[in-house]
Amino acid sequence: MAETTAAQKKAAAAESGVERPDATKSRNVLTENMPQPPRVAGRRRRVERKQRQGPFVKYVGAASHRVIRPSDWGSLAFTPKDAKAGHQTFEWSPKNDYLVESDQFTDEQLDYLLIDDVQSGSGAHSFLEVDYDEDGQLVQVLEDE
Repeated sequence: MAETTAAQKKAAAAESGVERPDATKSRNVLTENMPQPPRVAGRRRRVERKQRQGPFVKYVGAASHRVIRPSDWGSLAFTPKDAKAGHQTFEWSPKNDYLVESDQFTDEQLDYLLIDDVQSGSGAHSFLEVDYDEDGQLVQVLEDE
């Protein structure tokens, strides 16, 4: 019954001279000629990223992340840099390019990280102190003797 109703409507429309648009042939002329929105790349701001100021303590160990928590510093009997705030948690990960600013550590903590903290098995240092050179490349900071 539905088939006959649809066929009847189609026949009635043909008799009246009104054509229904065919979905495969229709074009939306109004939107074709309208200006299109800018591409996403065209809308991004080209703001130069500020370069962090060093020197930095860079994690060069084998793990994908390295975290030193306040309890770790406390177990080593280090005094915190800020007595009121206590020890901080430090994390080295891809998110911060494995870099933490050296000025966030006490001299005692820096000595531990740069001298005493070694990788198990190889005995290689886990941390290096690095900074940017004149060309903007990270290089290891060497002590002047």
